[in-house]
This record gives sequence, C-alpha cells and structure tokens, in this order.
Amino acid sequence: MEEVIIRFRTTNGLEQSRVLSVHESALNLDLRNIAEIDLLPLVWCSKLERLSIRYNHLVEIDLSPLSKCVSLEVLHLNHNELVKVDLHPLSDCPHLREVDLRNNHLSSVDISPLFHCSELETLLLDDDVTLTADLLLRSIGSWPDVLVGLFHRILWKSSHM
Repeated sequence: MEEVIIRFRTTNGLEQSRVLSVHESALNLDLRNIAEIDLLPLVWCSKLERLSIRYNHLVEIDLSPLSKCVSLEVLHLNHNELVKVDLHPLSDCPHLREVDLRNNHLSSVDISPLFHCSELETLLLDDDVTLTADLLLRSIGSWPDVLVGLFHRILWKSSHM
C-alpha cells in the first residue's frame, strides 16, 4: 500500500477526500470547510511529521490513529469548533513538539498524555481552558518545559475519580 485516502464531509454535506502517500511527511487540510473527518488511514503513515486541520468546523475528532504516527512533530487543530479532544493517542508520539488547540470551544483538556512527549516545546490553548492532569504525574521528575510553565493552571485529578 503506497497511498491512503483521507475522507471528510464538509458543512454542506459534500463527501470529499485527499489522497496521501504513506511516505509523505505533512498533511495540510486547512480551510476545507470540514465538519467530519476519518483519520483512520493515518495508521499507515508512520513518517507523518505534520498534521494541520485548521480553520474548519470540526466539533469532534478521533485522534486514535495518530498513535501509529510515531514521527509526528506538529499537530494544529486551531480555529475549529471542538468541544472536547482526547489527547491520549499523542502519548505514543515521542517526537511531538507542538500542539495548537486555540480558538475552539474547549472548556477543559486532559493534558496527561503530553507528559510522555519529552520533546514538547509548544502547547497553545485559550486562557479560559481548564487544564487537567493525573495526580500521579505531579511527582514525576522529567516534564517537558512547556508543562512546567503551565503548572499553575493544571487541576490535578486522582485517577480514581
């Protein structure tokens, strides 16, 4: 398999797609009027370094296929309408350096998975978004610097809640 097809639906209900070589390092789906997207084919894209789906109309997105994108460095999901996002698949992306979630409708984001991303340098979120993290992570010693800078904003939660 040399190519995969990323399928998405626009706010007008049109089904569209983007053909992507499994060897490509970047996928840009900015400004496509996307309301829904299926990222499952990205499990075959282990060389993907940059994923940008900015300025669309996504209310939700399943990031689980990104756990297979072990080369992922940059994830831009800003300027959408996301109300929640599960970042857990990103804990399998050891080279992740930048995540942008600004200008969405997020009220809270669990950033626990990002503690496993030792190369993380940039995490961009709106100021009114509540950051939560697993209380057990509070005692680990090697955090990405960007998370150290956000320490005062994190609401620590017990994993037994």
